[in-house]
Amino acid sequence: MNRRTRGQKHQDQSFVPPSEHLRDYEENLLWWLKWMRRHRRCEPIEAHVILATREDLWQALKEDPQGLTKQERKRLRELDALLKANAAKMVKVLGEDLVRWRRRHKIPRSHWWWFLDKIAKKTSASR
Repeated sequence: MNRRTRGQKHQDQSFVPPSEHLRDYEENLLWWLKWMRRHRRCEPIEAHVILATREDLWQALKEDPQGLTKQERKRLRELDALLKANAAKMVKVLGEDLVRWRRRHKIPRSHWWWFLDKIAKKTSASR
C-alpha cells in the first residue's frame, strides 16, 4: 500500500500532479477493499491513509484545476462512488477517530470523504 502522507512531495520537492495523487488514491482504495474482503478488518491507519490521499488529491486539484484528463476525472468519480458505497465499512474501522479528526482539523463539509459517517447513516436510512 502506498503510504504517502499528507503534504509529502517528490524527492525533488516539486509539485506532485493531480494524476499521481489519483493513482495513489486508486491504489490505496483498491488495496483496502481487497484487504477488507479477505480479512474483514484492518487498522484505522490503513483506512485513514485513503482519506489522506483523497485530501492530497483535492489539494493538488485546487492548485491545478485542469490537472486531470477527462478519463481521469471519470475514474475519480468511480473511485469516489466506490468509497461512498463502502462508507459503513470505513466508519466501522475508524469509529470516533473520524469525528475527532474532523473536529480537530475543522474540516469543511465540502471535503465529504471526512464525513463518511454521515454518508453511511444516510445510506442506511434510505434502505
